[in-house]
Amino acid sequence: MNRRRTLGALAVLGAWVTLSGQALQREWKRAGGGDLALHINAQDEGSAQAAELLAKQLHKALPDTDIRVARGETVAAVDQVLAKTQGVLALLAYDVALQMYRGEGAFRALGPIELRVVVENYKYQLLCRADFPREQAYVVAQAIMQDPEMLKLTVPDRPAESGVRDSIPTHPGALAFLKSGARENR
Repeated sequence: MNRRRTLGALAVLGAWVTLSGQALQREWKRAGGGDLALHINAQDEGSAQAAELLAKQLHKALPDTDIRVARGETVAAVDQVLAKTQGVLALLAYDVALQMYRGEGAFRALGPIELRVVVENYKYQLLCRADFPREQAYVVAQAIMQDPEMLKLTVPDRPAESGVRDSIPTHPGALAFLKSGARENR
């Protein structure tokens, strides 16, 4: 009898995982989501490894979406892409991301970029431009936070309205996901 219950529970769990994945894919398509490029600094081997794990996780949640890791030869190359291309993501170390956001150091030539954080851990931030569509940021945060433990990821609670430039604000779509989870946990 226990075997039958166990098999039944596994079947229900499998159906739930399949249906929730399909729902997330439908949300992504409804949000106008297409293929995703996740840009990294090829000189930072840690970000390359973390980006590969993120790409696999995103692909699992959004199986019909082509998700690829794009390796910029230098962090300046990633800066150029973020400054000029809408709808891309980048995984960068905190200190590099903050300099890019402020337009400091090696990033003075292009000036500050209005970046937003989708998720972060103790070392890296998954970034997008401020004009990244809200619905897409929500779905990306939702997809990643299905299994945040692998990279110890969180969605930070830093609204852009604070005006503080000592940290990069969270994207409003990721904040909406964070707030929806907080409401569900009440």
